[in-house]
Amino acid sequence: MSRQTVALHAKHPSFAAMPGATPRTVVVLAFDELLLLNAAGPLEVFAAIPRLLGGTFASDPPYRLLLVSPMGGQITSVSGISVNTLSLEQIDQQADVIDTLIVAGGPGVAALEASVPVCSWLRRRATAVRRLCSIGTGTFALAAAGLLEGRKVVTHWKFAEELQARYPTLQCQTEGLYLHDANLWTCAGAAAGIDLALGLVEQDLGPHAALELARYFTVFVWRSAAQPQLSASLNAQSLALRTAPDVRLVRLHAWIAANLQSDLRVEILAEQFGMSARHFARAYVATTGHTPAHAVELLRIEAACQLLRTTSEPIKRIAETAGFGREERMRRGFHKHLGIGPQHYRNQSRCAAPQG
Repeated sequence: MSRQTVALHAKHPSFAAMPGATPRTVVVLAFDELLLLNAAGPLEVFAAIPRLLGGTFASDPPYRLLLVSPMGGQITSVSGISVNTLSLEQIDQQADVIDTLIVAGGPGVAALEASVPVCSWLRRRATAVRRLCSIGTGTFALAAAGLLEGRKVVTHWKFAEELQARYPTLQCQTEGLYLHDANLWTCAGAAAGIDLALGLVEQDLGPHAALELARYFTVFVWRSAAQPQLSASLNAQSLALRTAPDVRLVRLHAWIAANLQSDLRVEILAEQFGMSARHFARAYVATTGHTPAHAVELLRIEAACQLLRTTSEPIKRIAETAGFGREERMRRGFHKHLGIGPQHYRNQSRCAAPQG
């Protein structure tokens, strides 16, 4: 155990496990044609605790991890990688109470939706678990089992409309990265499954344990639940490719994001793109539906939001770092696009983050 981790144990008693405590059983429901990261991401977070945090966790791991599938045995993921699983019947034969039940996502989730035995098993188990979770399109299986009626959920942005249309009694949020609604945790899928797992660890072991794990996995420990699934930069790039597959425009957005403090007038952007300013401005609007200035402002707001959430820098300095120059200019941009000012945004994000 590192010297830094020893210090964290000393400062924060909640960071240590109770000696001899019974580990919480975490079951991940998988299937053929799952997205492997949906299952592996959360499992890696839980499995890393004894190794990374040490102390009493090394001898008394806080979690017991089980990967299961409807029939058990070997299943094959979309990527072609095969893994071994226990069957639902084997889980029922074990005396362990399931603490956290996670349903993974992937193309093969349709088989879970259509399986009467699986839906019946989910309904029966859901009444006794402390936490019910889904990763990405795993929400479809929970919905098919009748477990999401009247509940607020998120799923992968590409399937949000389909989920809402097929299961109108649930409330599918179209923007959130993840959502915690009482004992129900849902997320957008893939890497967001790691964020969800960190949230579960924070709930059980405290924010310092979650932070130590987040540092190891090189992710942000408390990304806002309302954070869009597609960042401003990624959304601009994907929009450009969807409407006119031009790699130059995608690279331009990446260049803008890396040079927010620079002069980003249309003339400068046109020069990067190899066009006259007038031709570039027209082509950009025709391709993306927005002006270049609109895209630059959104990217600067996104950068400012990140700094407001994760630092204590004065708002005036953040305005300079994000490329707004003046604080008042940034404030106008926030009110225009977010409906609140920078200080209000900072206050909200701090209230939403788990408190240490």
